[in-house]
Amino acid sequence: MTKIKRAAVYDRWLHTLGGGEQVAFAYAEVLRDLGYQVDLLTHRQFDQNAAIRKMDVNFDGITIRYLPNLLDYQLSSYTEKYDIFVSNSYLDYIPNRSKFGILSVFFPSRVAVNPYEYFKRSHIVPSLRKFFIYPSEFEGFEYDSYENGYLHKWLGQRSCITINQKIRQFSLQLYFPQLALSSLDQIQFLVNDHVYVPKRSINHRNNTATYDFSLSQANTTQKVCIVLPKSHYSRKISLIRFSIPHYRYFFYNLFKRLFPHWEMRLHGGPSPTKFSDIESYDRIVAISKFTQYWIQKYWHLSADIIYPPVAITKFAPSQKKENIIIHVGRFFVGGHSKKQLEMVRIFKRLCDTGISDWQLHFVGGVAEGHVHQQYVQKIKDEAQEYPVFFHFDAPFTTLRELLSKAKIYWHATGLDEKDKGNPIVLEHFGITTVEAMASGCVPVVINKGGQPEIVTPESGFIWQTRRELLDSTLQLIKSPATLKRMSKEAVKRSKYFSRAAFTERLEQLLNEKNSR
Repeated sequence: MTKIKRAAVYDRWLHTLGGGEQVAFAYAEVLRDLGYQVDLLTHRQFDQNAAIRKMDVNFDGITIRYLPNLLDYQLSSYTEKYDIFVSNSYLDYIPNRSKFGILSVFFPSRVAVNPYEYFKRSHIVPSLRKFFIYPSEFEGFEYDSYENGYLHKWLGQRSCITINQKIRQFSLQLYFPQLALSSLDQIQFLVNDHVYVPKRSINHRNNTATYDFSLSQANTTQKVCIVLPKSHYSRKISLIRFSIPHYRYFFYNLFKRLFPHWEMRLHGGPSPTKFSDIESYDRIVAISKFTQYWIQKYWHLSADIIYPPVAITKFAPSQKKENIIIHVGRFFVGGHSKKQLEMVRIFKRLCDTGISDWQLHFVGGVAEGHVHQQYVQKIKDEAQEYPVFFHFDAPFTTLRELLSKAKIYWHATGLDEKDKGNPIVLEHFGITTVEAMASGCVPVVINKGGQPEIVTPESGFIWQTRRELLDSTLQLIKSPATLKRMSKEAVKRSKYFSRAAFTERLEQLLNEKNSR
């Protein structure tokens, strides 16, 4: 009897459907195609249909398994039944007990940390998580937008909020662009999978309905779901307020406003890690030479390089390119910020040199939180009276169309940041750069992080200073022949980071395992 080969791919952040998750899906699909029975391990429900639309994932033969939301060392036992275990989760280092473990690293966390950082990871952040009452998870919401002073979380057919502590009372407020009683009456609420009918009040002046929940008992966690009838799903409804009448929720909101970067740690981030956790893996895989360097620097360990798979077949240049410079990336403050504000300022200098027939387009979502919304408004104010266009939460079809029309791609993550002092804020690879190149955009990207590994002298420019970014862009604009030639080379270069190349590199690594 042939023994079934089992493999698992773990990613805590699958629900975000970002670039790292694209890598997780690729690992799962390649292992399945090699004959393994594959489990995708995560914690939060995610929209599989959205993953299929956005990333062309094929879930045939892949099982999604949801694990308890535990710390890394507590999850170790879930790895031991697998022949291959791939940890592909940013800053997660689950001790591996499988027969063959692969640790896929986007950027390494410091293990040998100073006393303050260790105390923060092991005591401060866990204590804050226990003290505050707050929504720890939002699932099933389609996207966020900031309108008229409100953060709108637009509902999917089933949208759920998990509260991290025991509570009995809370309320939420929904906004209806068109308020109709027939829609209100058909909305269903579930609390911990049981139907609950909250007290409802309607405000016709601002098209909102407020729902008050008063539960008979408090559970360890509360999960409230808003379920829209399929017949009314096309009608847009958003959540604009969630409130818990408790002082610990009040202090959470105060903390979130005063320390937005710390608040992110409540939802994830590095936990105390031992070198033995990392050394439990048979192979460490870096997504770039940049990451490989810092793995050696921080951990004194060697790593293989397997570049992330980019779905280059989904992108192609338009027959008629337009005078568009484009950038793709989320809008947020801190971390590896994409530096959209700085790019607007550089584009204004470009326009002021006499370039009047070019446009700058930004594509990307906006991080949740007031500080990030303020950043977006600052960018909009800076861009006034210049041909700068914003495409927030654009669907994939819009992204693909804009990339196909654009001639130049800008990337500035890491501008004004110290390469050696804080390398984690640099771009660790750059999937959007490759997607732009596959679309025939000539990349003009910063010479930091993983970007210079992507762009060759034939296919684009790398730059160190704002002046170099400006000069390289002007060179392309003033020489259509150069731009056209480099556009063709960019398309060729993008194939080096294709899904087929990823598959070949992973198969080579696994063959080396089997030959031992």
